[in-house]
Amino acid sequence: QALVYVKMAPADPAADGTFTGTSPQPSEVKDGACAATPDAAQVAAAPALKFKHRRTLREVLRAKRLERSDIKPSDWGKFGYGTRDGMLTRPIEYDEQTVPIERIPAAQATPQWFFENYSKQQRPVIIEGGCAHWPAMTRWGFDELEERYRHKEFKVGEDGKGKKIKIKFKYFLDYMRNQTDDNPLYLFETEMDDNVHVNSLTEDFQVPDIFPDDYLNLMNHDSRPPHRWWCIGPKRSGTTVHTDPLGTSAWNAVTHGRKHWVLFEPETSKKVAKGKLVKEKSEDDEAIMYFDFLLPRIKKRHPEVRVYQGLQNPGDIIFVPGRWWHGVLNTEDCVAVTQNYCGPDNFEVVWKSIRRDREKVAHLWLRNMRKFAPQLHRHALEMNAHDKFRMRHERRKGERLQDASSSSSDSTDSSTDEATDVRDAPGIASVTSPEILLLGAAGGGCKRQRRQPGLVQDKGKENEMPSKRVRPGDAELPHLQKAEC
Repeated sequence: QALVYVKMAPADPAADGTFTGTSPQPSEVKDGACAATPDAAQVAAAPALKFKHRRTLREVLRAKRLERSDIKPSDWGKFGYGTRDGMLTRPIEYDEQTVPIERIPAAQATPQWFFENYSKQQRPVIIEGGCAHWPAMTRWGFDELEERYRHKEFKVGEDGKGKKIKIKFKYFLDYMRNQTDDNPLYLFETEMDDNVHVNSLTEDFQVPDIFPDDYLNLMNHDSRPPHRWWCIGPKRSGTTVHTDPLGTSAWNAVTHGRKHWVLFEPETSKKVAKGKLVKEKSEDDEAIMYFDFLLPRIKKRHPEVRVYQGLQNPGDIIFVPGRWWHGVLNTEDCVAVTQNYCGPDNFEVVWKSIRRDREKVAHLWLRNMRKFAPQLHRHALEMNAHDKFRMRHERRKGERLQDASSSSSDSTDSSTDEATDVRDAPGIASVTSPEILLLGAAGGGCKRQRRQPGLVQDKGKENEMPSKRVRPGDAELPHLQKAEC
């Protein structure tokens, strides 16, 4: 390790003891990171912001240089959105083309009913107050989080080599509260479950009971692709329009702040949804620009395309079905947690995607299906046979799939998929229970009856909505059914 001192203008402490951000302090340089250390010219060109901590400016400039090596740190606010927040409060104008994302109260969303009306139908919806009862609603306030994690490091991006860019939480909050960037740094923590320093976050929330299934938990933990993120997005940050990986669906819960969502149906072409046909070469396409001028252009040029928009408020959960195009803009400093999953509503889509694009992952998943969920395993094999698809272990050496993505060979193998690894994993009960049988194409035979847990079955009231919550896994699903002789 070496201490690198950069000659800069003298510090300019304000009268109130805060630091105006013109003279970073010496920083420890590790792993050859000298290239990321901002020089005096870059510091001088950066906006004169008032930060609470003297080291904040240096850490922010370091992160910006690593995150966007194609532009100078001083250019992060060159479009001036930080000085005119009217874009964040612009009302959504609904019409025949622009329709509101459907909204339902949390009390209405019992698991069985939600599965039948939204998950199974692949309909996006905002569940109002869906997470209003979480401890996170109070424990994830910015002051409370700073007290808990001020000296812990969190991910705010990746460099050109895919290496995580981390910054101490106290510096990130200092930056968030004072930044004027067009598209600010976004805290996106991916190690919430594994990092001993921050895994206490998992005690502040629970997976909503309307999303009880996650068949990807049949996979060894180390082999599963990333699927859960804890996020803090400063206002004006966001994500450009995209679809979630591997056909998975997602839920996103906001505890503080607000998000502006836009969604397009899966049939919408990529070029249209992402604004490729209306963007000029000289223009940027960050989330703030997309919502500001690209989205209006898309609507004008493609009046036949239906656009779904809506605001997600504190305590709300949004359900985004797999393959739906979506983008989001944080209109306020925002705290959220999001998770992607595979369940009875999207298993076939996810399996087809993973077996093509992530061959090693598919092999491990199929192996554990055979061990722990034999009926799901049979269904996957039936799909392969129907599509005449051969897994990697079924093909000749050197034979590769056509149209497979470059990531198909990126996953690493595992030799520790023992029964104890996944037997107690959440989200797999509906396919590992011996009382649930998977029906093949014929679907015949005598099948065992299973009582629905939590459902009070009074005589004469079989068709009423259950007064207590039940799992979608108990419903008559596309390939899982209750047993009747």
